[in-house]
Amino acid sequence: MLLRSTLGLLALLTVVLVIYLPVRDAGYVWDDFAVFEQRGWLYKGDEWKQYLFTGFNDWQYYFRPLVVGLFVLQARLFEGAPEPMHLVTLGMQLINVALVFLLARRVAVHHRQHNLWLPLFAGVFFGLHPMLVETVVWIGCQFDQVQVMFALLGLVASLGIERRWLRAAVVSLCFFVSACAKESAALYPVIIVVLDWLMRSDRNDALIQRARNLWVRNWPVYVCLALTGVTYLLLRHVTMGSLLGGIPVSEFVPSLARIDEIAYVYLKYWMVVAGIPFELSPIHPVEGVVFGQDLTAMPLRILGALAVLAIGLLVFSRRFAFTGAVVAVASAYLFPVLGFFPGHFDGSLYHERYAIGAIAVTAVLLPGVINEWRPAFARLPLLRKFFGLLAILWVAWAALNVRVTIPLWSSDVALWRWASERHPDNAMVKGNLISNLTALGRVSEVRHILNDALTRNLDCDICYLNGFSFSVSLGDRPMAEILRDRLSRSSALGSDRIVTYSYYLFDGFLELRNGNLALAESLLRRSLSTEAESSFTHVLLTETLVALERAEEAQHAAKRAVETAYPPDAAGIDAITARILLGEQIYSAPMVSGPIRVRVPE
Repeated sequence: MLLRSTLGLLALLTVVLVIYLPVRDAGYVWDDFAVFEQRGWLYKGDEWKQYLFTGFNDWQYYFRPLVVGLFVLQARLFEGAPEPMHLVTLGMQLINVALVFLLARRVAVHHRQHNLWLPLFAGVFFGLHPMLVETVVWIGCQFDQVQVMFALLGLVASLGIERRWLRAAVVSLCFFVSACAKESAALYPVIIVVLDWLMRSDRNDALIQRARNLWVRNWPVYVCLALTGVTYLLLRHVTMGSLLGGIPVSEFVPSLARIDEIAYVYLKYWMVVAGIPFELSPIHPVEGVVFGQDLTAMPLRILGALAVLAIGLLVFSRRFAFTGAVVAVASAYLFPVLGFFPGHFDGSLYHERYAIGAIAVTAVLLPGVINEWRPAFARLPLLRKFFGLLAILWVAWAALNVRVTIPLWSSDVALWRWASERHPDNAMVKGNLISNLTALGRVSEVRHILNDALTRNLDCDICYLNGFSFSVSLGDRPMAEILRDRLSRSSALGSDRIVTYSYYLFDGFLELRNGNLALAESLLRRSLSTEAESSFTHVLLTETLVALERAEEAQHAAKRAVETAYPPDAAGIDAITARILLGEQIYSAPMVSGPIRVRVPE
């Protein structure tokens, strides 16, 4: 039996590895650039310690010290190369697939099902789930992978360790570590209790007696989990200054519109769990929906969400307890991302990756669910006959979907071109597309997008910032001044760190090329006061100070430019600043001279 299980697990892991192996050649996408290419402190020094608990990547509400520390370790170990980091993420995925298999095997044995097909299908269901591609191909999703990994390890310990206090210690430790990876672990104790209810209690007992017996046998685990939760909240409060970033208590009462949004997103997540790929790009359907106004759709959404949630009550039944448990534990996993807490942790409540934990626990419980529905299958012989074939077809479809989607998430250019095909008028898509087209030298396409955004007066600061940099580098003074004027009136200027430092950086760049050296220095220093780790700002300041004949200050700025550089670019930055210190004009070439001939660092 052990040999069969081992061989089955190895076969499962081999399939997932082969399907996902192309990620070894993937690069950075989306936020990865901000995390790994614009954070010089990741690679040297001790400054990373001040971002370990809060403030990483300008996050206000996130408390994720475990993975922030892991990012620092990988950045220094791999010197900023994305390919090894992708292999680390793939390794996490394989570990999680193995844990899902082991837990599903435990559930199957609980139902006296000793064949491997159901646990193997559970592993494939999670490992090749079509909605989880970004969690494997996007390095930034290591938060999700690590959180799920320790959550599953806790479930393995909960079902496998019989000594109560040892089990309490191990499960509580897994809960704490999981929560320090991502806030999705908030209701993890609920998942433990539900699994104990299914696997560690006698379903033949009366309901109250069953609950009492469960408490008597497992109270050390539940008490330790509660104390661990309190410890986590205290640590979060001490290190962040508040539990939720200082959100007023009054905002915790949801409006009707927010209830409508919660219901909508909750139902969407069940489509994700079911593996229905209606949107896999970075842009999501929630962003274009107006909530609280459609008096026909709103009550239907709310009632639909309540109906699905009510299925979770079946966990207390004897016949369909595992079916109800799927809804109960998946809902517990989804709770932190549904928007019950104001001050959303993200601009959108919906991202496919947020469902990774719900999909994992659903996969674990699949053998129990299928066993509960066997009598129904017996009355439908045709369905029972073709059930295996349907499972094989699903696996083939999922594998194909994963292989098709991997290249789209492996390159930032491919990602935003794909998104632009589906959402051509989205501001975020336009902004990222401008950045990528600029890097490719597609001048006419960039100008077309910028002119379209300006003509339609789109609210798209990222479009105008990337366009501002592009125009100054190109020597297009009229467009640069138009974009500077547009950005100077942005409501985000002064309140948004990225918009603020970028605006003053590119404005300083423009004034440097215009020959207004004193003004350029003032603007560049203002940019550095907002973002001191911008290597390119230090490069421009070096050239400005050389032109102002302040050699000693220029030497210091050049040193900072190299220190804050993304490691693969450090040698190039060092060479450029050396030329600047010798008096060569590179970025201060007059606008009338046309494009800058040296690549402008990101």
